[in-house]
Amino acid sequence: MILQKRLHVDWIPEPKPPSGGLAAEGFYKLLGRPRLDPLTVLVRETAQNSWDARLHNKQPVEFTIQGWQLTDHEREALRDKVFVKAKEARGTNLDKAMASPDLLGFYITDRNTKGLSGPMQADQSDADDTYDWVDFVLNVGEANTHGHTGGTYGFGKTISYVVSTANAVVIHTHTIYKGRPQARLIACALGQKFTRKGKLFTGRHWWGEDAGGAPLPITGRDADRIAEQIGMPEFHGSETGTNILVVAPDLAERTPEQSMRFIAESVTWNLWPKLMRHGSKQGMDIYVSWNGENVAIPKPEDRPPLHGFAQAFQSILDGGALAPGVPGLRLDTISSRRPNVAIGLLATVPLIHRERAQIDDGSDPENSEAPRSAAAISGASHHVALLRTPELVVDYLEGPPPPEGGTEWAGVFRAEDDQDAFFAAAEPPTHDSWSPELLPKSAGRTIVNVALREIKSALEQRWAPRKLPVHAEIASTALVADELAHLVGPVEGRGKGRIPRETSPPTSGAARPKIEFTQSTPIDLDGDAGTLACVRITPVPKSAGTKLMFSVAAALDGNSADADLDPNLAIVSVRIADERYEVSGRTGTLDIHIREQVELELIARRGPETTVLFDIEAEAIR
Repeated sequence: MILQKRLHVDWIPEPKPPSGGLAAEGFYKLLGRPRLDPLTVLVRETAQNSWDARLHNKQPVEFTIQGWQLTDHEREALRDKVFVKAKEARGTNLDKAMASPDLLGFYITDRNTKGLSGPMQADQSDADDTYDWVDFVLNVGEANTHGHTGGTYGFGKTISYVVSTANAVVIHTHTIYKGRPQARLIACALGQKFTRKGKLFTGRHWWGEDAGGAPLPITGRDADRIAEQIGMPEFHGSETGTNILVVAPDLAERTPEQSMRFIAESVTWNLWPKLMRHGSKQGMDIYVSWNGENVAIPKPEDRPPLHGFAQAFQSILDGGALAPGVPGLRLDTISSRRPNVAIGLLATVPLIHRERAQIDDGSDPENSEAPRSAAAISGASHHVALLRTPELVVDYLEGPPPPEGGTEWAGVFRAEDDQDAFFAAAEPPTHDSWSPELLPKSAGRTIVNVALREIKSALEQRWAPRKLPVHAEIASTALVADELAHLVGPVEGRGKGRIPRETSPPTSGAARPKIEFTQSTPIDLDGDAGTLACVRITPVPKSAGTKLMFSVAAALDGNSADADLDPNLAIVSVRIADERYEVSGRTGTLDIHIREQVELELIARRGPETTVLFDIEAEAIR
């Protein structure tokens, strides 16, 4: 009879070093106070770490978050074979968590990554300059200096402890070390500083192999056996990568199902660039599941306004080419004079407001105490997604609100690879903004400052409200109206789709009729969508009446429109009092032989998602 070796794991609390060090309480403060939901930060940070660890073999990184209710056997193995002496790990809540028959775990995994390699002790050097294990497991805030990466292991791992109500994680990795494959497993927890046998301890805990007070991982087959018993996803063949178990995650009053939907939505809102295909390739294959059942990750095109961000980013991926099927797409090069460098490319695109999906992710907009929604943008989109070389969303930078009702816009700024290090250094630990003040006074700080200033300038030029003309008797006014909002604003009569009219030039100083839009509303036209615009015309005194010239187009932004965007778009009729004048097509003229102020109605047929722009000019009939 062959006796199986009993797996042995040691509890290794960290003693306070004679020279001082960071206590567990300080470790928690490294992330500051993230403005994002902790589960969103978990998605962003763990995905970022996985992307940084990718193998450069042109295959996508496989990234998975599985929610799981541990079986009794898995929970017992976690309690008896991993977190031994859990009662003595003060401040961790481990003992209580593992006593619950409903213990949940988040299993976060990546494949086609290099795993956590390098030395297993922080004071050892490595000939290949690889310190992934010690940076992720032992060190705090160790910078990733290999370039074009998302961030730092030390800060990114903190969120795993924050999300765990037990303040604990288990790490299992397959990697190559000194040319040979190796499996490693260790458990970690953060508690409170305490005194034991006359010595001070920091509150950081490990469970692995005790090497004279230094924590080493369990390795080889023993590591894989323990991982299997606690429910870790297995490695196949020569696969490398990492598994992380977040013990007893805090769901913030969501149900497990709502939490996994929230995570899937967070993937879409924060990782959508990795879901897009670069030619025939995709950066990451991402999966979310609950108790083995797949939770669908929405595509950007199914989560308006993300379809607009994807369109803008695609133009950048295509080398700054304008996509013919994306009306209104605009590209701006963002650059600096001192230093004289190209900083990045800004792509913006106008959108017609689409109805938002209703997601049961535990959020309730009418309850301020409820968990927040996974959607990063509420209301109309007027934001730019900030990206740098890793092409993960840093932030959605807010810009001017769209000037007309029923429209919105989306933009993407992608920094040049040569400037990536400056933008990386301008990010806080949660990598969710660019703050130039984090950089010393330098060319890098100037570049980040200039980028944010020039992005804002480009957005204001395109989207900021326009000033009224100096003269009050304007002869051209535009109105955009649809089901969602109705705003009026004077604009100049130009832009794609505007049709120039042959009109007699007015005599210098001649008075012109006054046009006022009084109301707009969506209407039904025998089952088709329509828009009704009400207009008040004040004729020029002593004139014989007013000549009106009008057209319709689909609005792109406050400055441009596309007459061909909506094939259904047409003016149907004009009504004055009880008189109805039939009109056909997208342009028309009408002579109104009335000398008093008159109200008229313009009626247009449109597609269900079109924002109508009415362009009216008027001149006096002499």
